[in-house]
Amino acid sequence: MSSFRQFVWDPTLLISQMICLQSIFYFVQTILLISFGFVGYQPFLSTIFALQAQRLMAVIQLISTIGVSFGLAKIVQRAKQCLDFACTAHVFHLILVILYNQSFPTQFTWWILQIISVTICTVLGEYLCMRFETQEIKLEGGPSRYDL
Repeated sequence: MSSFRQFVWDPTLLISQMICLQSIFYFVQTILLISFGFVGYQPFLSTIFALQAQRLMAVIQLISTIGVSFGLAKIVQRAKQCLDFACTAHVFHLILVILYNQSFPTQFTWWILQIISVTICTVLGEYLCMRFETQEIKLEGGPSRYDL
C-alpha cells in the first residue's frame, strides 16, 4: 500500500532536526543578548538559563521562539509535527535549566513564559509550514539551454 507521504522512522534525521532547532533557539538568544550588550545590558549565560522570568529575558525568549518557528518551517516542513518539535525543544530547555541551576524552576511566571513560548512556536510554525505546503508547484521551468 503506497501513500503520498509515507512516514519512515529515521532516528538520525529526528535527532539532527532537534539539534538544529535547539541550536537556533540558543543562537538567536545569544545574538540578542550580545546586541543588548551594546546598549548597556551586561549579557551573562545565566540569564538564558535563569529560574526567574525577567522582562528582558522573556522578550528575548519570545523572539527566539519566532526564530525556531521559521526553523520548523524550513527544517521539519510538516505542520503536523510542529507541536512535537516545539514541546521537545522546550523540554530540552527545561532539562538544561535544571542541570545549569541544579534546581527545579518553581516560579509561576517562568512556567507561563514557557507555555506562551510553546504556543507561539507551534502556531506560527504550523502557519508557516502550511504556507510553504500550499505554494504553487512550478511545472514550467525557465528557458532550457537546449532551446534554440
